[in-house]
Amino acid sequence: MRFAAVLLMASVAFAQNYRGRVQGTVTDSSAAVVAGAKVALLDVNKGIETVRETSASGQFLFDFVDPGTYTLSAELQGFNRYTQQNILVQVRSDVSVNPVLRPGNMVETVDVSSQAVEVQFNTGTMALTVDRKMLTDLPVLARNPFTLALLDPAVVNRYATLATRNPFYMWSSSSMDVGGNTTTKNELQLDGAPLQLGAKGSYAPPMDATQEVSVQQNAVDAEFGHSAGGVLSLSVKSGTNEFHGSGYYFGRNPVFNAVTNSVVRSPNAVKNHIAGGTIGNPIIKNKLFNFFSYEQWRTKDPRSAIMTLPTDLERGGNFSQSFNPDGGLRAIFDPFTTQFNAAANSATRTPFPGNQIPRAQMDPLSLKFMQDIWGPNTPGEGITRVNNYKQSYFWYLNNWNVNNRTDWNINDKWKVFGRYSRFRTDLAQDNYSPNTSPALTDDNGGVMNARNIAGDAVWTASSRTVVNFRFSYASLNDDYEAPKSKIGADGLAKFWPNGWYKPYLEGIPSVYYPNLSISGVGNASFGKGGYWYQHPESFNYSGRVSRNFGRHYVKWGAEARHLRGSSVRPNLMNFSFGPALTADTFLAPNTRLRGDGWATFLLGAIDSSSQAQYIPLQKPRTDFFAGYMHDDFKVNRNLTINLGLRWEYETGIYDAEDRFSRALDLTNPIPEIQANPPAIPADIAALRGKPYSFTGAWNFVGNGNPRSSFDSPKKVFMPRIGMAYRLSDRMSLRVGYARYVIPAVFTTDLLGSASYPGYNALSTSAPVLQGVPQAKLSDPFPSTNPLIPQVGGSLGRYTNLGQAASWQQRDYRPGVNERINVSFQRQLPGQIHFDITYFVNLGRDLPYNLQLNLVDPALIYSQKAVLDQTVNNPFFQYLTPQKFPGQLRNQRTVTRRSLLSTYPQYGGLTQTNSDGFLNRYHAIQVKAQRSFRGGLFFLVAYNFNREQNSYFFNDITEFGKQTDMLDSNNPRHRIAQAGSYELPFGKGRKWLANSGRATNFALGGWSASWLMFYNSGAFLRFPSQVAPAGTPPAPRARGKWFDTSGFDRQPAFTPRSNPYQYNDLAGPRNWNLDTTLSKFFQMTERFKLELRFEAYNLTNSFVPNDPATAFTSATFGRTTNQSNRGREMQYTVRLHF
Repeated sequence: MRFAAVLLMASVAFAQNYRGRVQGTVTDSSAAVVAGAKVALLDVNKGIETVRETSASGQFLFDFVDPGTYTLSAELQGFNRYTQQNILVQVRSDVSVNPVLRPGNMVETVDVSSQAVEVQFNTGTMALTVDRKMLTDLPVLARNPFTLALLDPAVVNRYATLATRNPFYMWSSSSMDVGGNTTTKNELQLDGAPLQLGAKGSYAPPMDATQEVSVQQNAVDAEFGHSAGGVLSLSVKSGTNEFHGSGYYFGRNPVFNAVTNSVVRSPNAVKNHIAGGTIGNPIIKNKLFNFFSYEQWRTKDPRSAIMTLPTDLERGGNFSQSFNPDGGLRAIFDPFTTQFNAAANSATRTPFPGNQIPRAQMDPLSLKFMQDIWGPNTPGEGITRVNNYKQSYFWYLNNWNVNNRTDWNINDKWKVFGRYSRFRTDLAQDNYSPNTSPALTDDNGGVMNARNIAGDAVWTASSRTVVNFRFSYASLNDDYEAPKSKIGADGLAKFWPNGWYKPYLEGIPSVYYPNLSISGVGNASFGKGGYWYQHPESFNYSGRVSRNFGRHYVKWGAEARHLRGSSVRPNLMNFSFGPALTADTFLAPNTRLRGDGWATFLLGAIDSSSQAQYIPLQKPRTDFFAGYMHDDFKVNRNLTINLGLRWEYETGIYDAEDRFSRALDLTNPIPEIQANPPAIPADIAALRGKPYSFTGAWNFVGNGNPRSSFDSPKKVFMPRIGMAYRLSDRMSLRVGYARYVIPAVFTTDLLGSASYPGYNALSTSAPVLQGVPQAKLSDPFPSTNPLIPQVGGSLGRYTNLGQAASWQQRDYRPGVNERINVSFQRQLPGQIHFDITYFVNLGRDLPYNLQLNLVDPALIYSQKAVLDQTVNNPFFQYLTPQKFPGQLRNQRTVTRRSLLSTYPQYGGLTQTNSDGFLNRYHAIQVKAQRSFRGGLFFLVAYNFNREQNSYFFNDITEFGKQTDMLDSNNPRHRIAQAGSYELPFGKGRKWLANSGRATNFALGGWSASWLMFYNSGAFLRFPSQVAPAGTPPAPRARGKWFDTSGFDRQPAFTPRSNPYQYNDLAGPRNWNLDTTLSKFFQMTERFKLELRFEAYNLTNSFVPNDPATAFTSATFGRTTNQSNRGREMQYTVRLHF
């Protein structure tokens, strides 16, 4: 009865513990098992001792062991007492210690001072732990403890560069692959408390407050879940019986640094200040402990801008000195003069005389915007003068981070801890334009704040039963805010006095300068389109019961997570200007030679890629529940079997105000259209060859429907199987299999961009018809194409008729990863731990976007230009605005092509989170690691992988829903190498140990450490274009990375036939070496001063970015920028006590 009550209490709480285990078998000198022996485990730093008794099979197990250093003793009447010291328990480690009792007097003790063997004998789980020594010694430029997870050969950075992985950039912690495609879908934890909110990380502690970092690539333990397969964990330090701590300062000065970007060549001006301190102390010795940390940043994060801006001649419409990459004049044409000959599959436009646009034809608003756009500051590159504006600038980062943990060892039965952690970050950016233009907006201004609170209790109900309870809370505030860049509604009125945008201003946090994007010969962007306001939070409860049944160690557990909060990503307006509208034709134009984005901008010509959007403040919710049972079965001393089963249920996403919809029912006939079908021309209907489907009924939540936007499966089970076999005392073979089901919270946007049909509204500018633009910048949404209003759910089933729509698959099936590993481990001489692993990830039912209203491409390729002819729109002013509300009702003419879709009464129809894609990842991973001994530790890791993902080769296969497997373009080779070495000179070291003070001051106390990462180049991806069948020659020079002579533009009305990538054509290799040189001064017995000098990118290596792969690009085949940063030096002073 008592045990059942314990189990019931635990079923309301959480799993995924960060603590470790110590277990083993006690034998005598004849190798016979010893039952009834007393085994004690002493926490050296806290003075807390826990006692167990060996079972009939001689086994013992200590669970919920806090990370730290321990001493284990075993004794029994008639035997000498056994003691083993220096047992290091790391995060989630499972340490084996097998005492051997020898006959004799209990008063006599056999001491074993060496550390326990690091080979894993108890589980098939793959894991790597980065200990406190590595955290202290290794140079980490961005000081994010999660960065050291990259030392695991399976972990790949998917966030910008290592230099920008700041701990308060929330995407940096979540953007890592752990054995296959798991980025933003891993489980992040701090002291076992969840950190991830949707796809984003949240709080990260200072490195000086972090005890350890753990990476689990394939956890076969059933307590781990809510992940695509990777688990990344941090634990913070706790107080001990002694006062310990540090005070530190990290500084960087431009005097010591190389140029940040060798392409931009602006002087380095990085001047950073990071300071902080930690203190751990007893409050009541052996009972109550506290650890506190504080860190503050005042830093400048270097950035660079590379744009292509109009020359003085081009600003006035004169393109007579504008050239294409082949050396000829970049001719521009008037799109309003397009002559279309459908029968001949041709279209022509009249060139502007002298390649100059008459001022009378320029859009007056474009000229007004041009007053805010500054000019080039360099001649540009080559004859095209591409990238003629290059400028370095900074993000100013002010951050403080506070963390406090209190541990209370109440008695032998109860121990608890509580932790409060928080950081706040303010970000700003100077206006680097020469005219302080309002068109230049902060990249990333605003705030980044996070909070994490955790409370945990462990109850030792008996020597065989342990119960754990936990509550945690996580939140983040990530808000874009750029006060100097706001123009407000009054600012927009200066551009558009008619106020066409006003319906979309309701509730918008801020109004910024309109977003203008110009592409073609290089790129330039102005103003601010999308930005963000994100305030998610989660409440997490958990519990677990563990019981030792002799050979079986069984645990049961359950958890609940509740995600709440409010977010929005406003994106008021975006206007795009490319070269196609001023090229000589609209049928597959060769924009490499003809047409110019700035010419299009001056004309004010826009197409349906320009848009305005209203997005309300979103309040998505989801509830997650899980339960599991797991058994570690010690078959005998050599074989352990891990068996587990996990169940998860995640509700469909729902909204606090019930504003979600339940998808579009395309089986439900539309009565009004069935009764009065639109007058689609007979020849178009005949060409389609099958009847139209005038169906569609939008469903909203409520009125008998569930609250959630989709239905989640309730029978989600994840089996786990592992085996660890002891080949010898220093060698093991391990096998693991684990199924992970990817939560919808990772594949559905909960941070401000969720689909709210009816409540949000998207309006696109009128499409180009027969090559002629139908809208201009000065009046993007005239009365003939007004904004679509936000109507909520008032239109019911008729919502989105006449326009594009998207929704989530109603019968949701989550993606599944089946993960398998076979690992061989060996303890080599020199205490080097060697591991070689074969790892497989088999992903299925992975989400993709399913297009449901495509036109059969066979018709497009057979009919060619005829389908671009316009006809009277059969839906013009069709029905009423309440029953046919979309933009289609306002278009007098449409193309023949648009009437060939299955559901012509709609625009594009996209079902998101559709299940069915596959992932196949295979890897060989090799790792050699030596923990710190004799002044040296190191780790070397190598990963070779092959990965494939489902894809549609071209529009023909997408229309037929025929998927194939495409090799991933991710690098196949990866090396991580780290280490630290204490030079063997001076006091306490091998040589000159008894030297005088002067000698020790000069030669003693030195150490060096290093951190190196290498990635082979990513395979280059090519768009649809004429390309050679075999790999083109690759000089791999910055000016010519590969031979471009075999490429050409894609001819009109032909499907893609060229390969996406070539298996032996990759981009630049990326490697980086960071180093540290440290000197310690023993000031007193308690105080030690450390001076430290760090060099990031020690060799000042230049790593170019990937070359452009589109034939129409002015930089085709060339690399144009630097992807890493130049060498930076950092100096540190740290006081240890």
